[in-house]
Amino acid sequence: MAKYYGKFEELSIKQIKPQGWLKSFLEDQKNGLTGHLEVAGYPFDRVGWDRFDVDTTKSNENPGWWAYEQTGYWLDGMERLAELIDDRKLKNQAAKSFDYVLENADPDGYLGPKLLKNSDGWNRWPHVVFFRAVMAKYSATGDKTLLDAVCRHYLEGDWGHGTGRDVINVEIMLWAYLKSGDERLLALAEKAFADYNAQCKDDNCAAAQMSNKKAYAHGVTYNEYGKLGAILYSCTGKKEYLAPVIKAYKKIDRYQMLPDGLHCSDEFLLDNDYMQAHETCDVTDYTWALGYLLMATGKGEYADKIERCIFNAGIGSVEEHFKALQYFSCVNQVILDRTSNHCDFLQGDKWLSYRPNPGTECCAGNVNRFMPNYCARMWMKKGRALVAALYGPSKVRIGSANGKVTVTEDTNYPFEDQIRFFFEAKEQKSIKLYLRIPAWCENASIRFNTEVLDIPVKNGFAQVELSVKSGDLLTLDLPSVVRVRDWGKDGQFVEKGPLVYTYGMKGDRQIDEKEQRSSVDFPAYNIYPDKPFNYAILPEEGLHFDKAPMTQTPWSIEETPLTITCKARKVHSWKITRKNVIEPVYNLYTRPWKRERKEGKFVFTPRYPASKKALLSGGLGDPETITLIPYGAAKVRITVFPKLPKD
Repeated sequence: MAKYYGKFEELSIKQIKPQGWLKSFLEDQKNGLTGHLEVAGYPFDRVGWDRFDVDTTKSNENPGWWAYEQTGYWLDGMERLAELIDDRKLKNQAAKSFDYVLENADPDGYLGPKLLKNSDGWNRWPHVVFFRAVMAKYSATGDKTLLDAVCRHYLEGDWGHGTGRDVINVEIMLWAYLKSGDERLLALAEKAFADYNAQCKDDNCAAAQMSNKKAYAHGVTYNEYGKLGAILYSCTGKKEYLAPVIKAYKKIDRYQMLPDGLHCSDEFLLDNDYMQAHETCDVTDYTWALGYLLMATGKGEYADKIERCIFNAGIGSVEEHFKALQYFSCVNQVILDRTSNHCDFLQGDKWLSYRPNPGTECCAGNVNRFMPNYCARMWMKKGRALVAALYGPSKVRIGSANGKVTVTEDTNYPFEDQIRFFFEAKEQKSIKLYLRIPAWCENASIRFNTEVLDIPVKNGFAQVELSVKSGDLLTLDLPSVVRVRDWGKDGQFVEKGPLVYTYGMKGDRQIDEKEQRSSVDFPAYNIYPDKPFNYAILPEEGLHFDKAPMTQTPWSIEETPLTITCKARKVHSWKITRKNVIEPVYNLYTRPWKRERKEGKFVFTPRYPASKKALLSGGLGDPETITLIPYGAAKVRITVFPKLPKD
C-alpha cells in the first residue's frame, strides 16, 4: 500500500448498506433503467464490455469509442448498485464484462476492444469509465486479479496517456498505485499529467484553472479533468496539484452555478442565467469530482454541495420510478416534449423531455451512477476514525470480527432535520466519529444518550470520541430554516436546508407515439402544464413550512411529506413561448456550434418578463395561496420566480 496524503478515504462498498428511502430509490433503479437499459436502444442493446469482438475494426459496424464510454457508465452504475443492495442478478450481469475483458487481454496486458488500443487522445478515455466499475468490484471483493490486470494494462504498454481525454486515465493509474504501492504507476500518472498540461491550450489545464479567467469548456470534460489534481495531491502531498482544482470549482460557483446545485452545462459552461440547462451527465461527474475534493481536503463544504446537487438537480432529472430521464434539465421547465428544448444547443429538439433515451446516449448510461456513488461515499474513514460525510438512512460496519461495530443511521434526511446513530457492538468499544455540520445549519446540537455534547466544528466537521456499547444512541439535530434567496437582479427562489423548493405539478403526461424507444413499461413522455404556472411569490407575506408523515415514495409529487405554502399573484404577461422558425446562430466563444434553420411548431418554457413595464403590462392576479414542494419531486416546475416591484 502507498502512502496517502488526503484527509478522508473511501470505505469498502461492502461495509455500507443503504436503508429507508435510499434503498427504495436504488430498488427503483434496479427495476427501472439500470436493470433494463437495453430499452434505451443502441449501444446498450448491442455493444458492451462483455461482447466486443477482437475483429471489431474489420466489422461493417464500427461502434466507435463513444459506445464503450456509454456502456461503461452503465456497467459502473450497475456494479455499485448491485453491491449496495446485494443483488445477485445484477452482480452476475456485471461479472460477465469483467470476466470477458480479463479473458481477452492482449499479450502486452492491454484490456478492452482492439479499436480503442491506438488512440488519438480519445480512444483510451472509455477505459477510465470501465475501470471505475473495476474499482467498485475490487472494493467489494478485494479480488487481486482485477488489480493486477489494471496495473499490467498501464505498465506493460507503451502509451503515454498525455493527450486529450486520455489523460483522465491518471485517475485509474493513481487508484492502482494506492492499492498496489507500485511507484511506477505514480510516475506514469505524473508524467501523463505534466505532458497534458504542457500542450493544453484550453480551460481544462492547471494554468487556466489557476487564472482568474471565467472557465469556458464542455461541462463533462471540465469535471473529468478538474478532479485529477485533487487525486494527485492525495497521492503525493504536493499542494501545487490541489490549488488549481480548488480555484477551478470556486470559479464554477461564481460564474455558472444554478439554484439547484449544479452548474450550467447545456453542453458547455456558459453562465448562471436561470434559463440555462445542465446536462444530466454532469450530476454524476460534478459530484464524483467533488468527492475527490472532499477526500483530499476534509472540508465539509464539498459534501454540502454534493447533497444539494443530488437531492435537487439529480433527482429532478429522472422520472419518479427511474424509467425515464432528461438529457438537459432546467430549474424552470413547464413544456417537456419532443421539440421543447429552449437552449441554443439543438434548440427545438427533445433533449428536455423525459424518456428512456432523450436524444443522446451518454446521459442514459451516466444517470445510473449518481445515486450509487452518493451511497458508496456516504461513509468514509480518517485513519481509524469513521466519517459521516453524506447523510441518509443507512448502516455501516467497521472493525474486525471481535471488535466489529455496526452504526445504524436512522433518519429520513433530507425530509427531517434529525439523524440518530444507533450502535451495536459485542463489547464496549472506543470510537472516533466525524459528523458533518452543513454550512446552512446555524444551531446544530449533538447528544450522546441523554448527555449534550459541546463539540467544536472544524472544516465543517465535529469530531466525537465515544466509548460505545450496543443500544447507545448519538443524536444529531440539524435545524434548518426557510430562506428566500435572490437570483440575479430580478429573480428569487426558496430553499430549506439542502432542499430547493419549487412550484411543481404532475403535468399532463402524454405518451410520445412517434418515439421508437418507448414502451408500455418504459414510456417516452410529452409533458405539459396541467395548471397555471405564471406566479410571482410574495415572501413578505410569510412562508409556512409543513411536514406530513414520511411516505414510501417521498420523491413523488403525490406523496412528498414536505411543503411550503406562500402567497402569490399571477403575472398575466408571462406566457408560453411559441415559434414557427428557429434561426441559425453561431458565436465562436459562447456558442461553438452552427445551428441550422428549423421550421415547425415549437413551444417553449418562457422567461418571465424582466422589466417592471413588461412584468405589469398584462396586469396581476389577486393574491392567492400556492404550495411549493421539494425540487426533486417536481418534473414540471417553476423554481426561480420574478420579483414584483414594491411600489
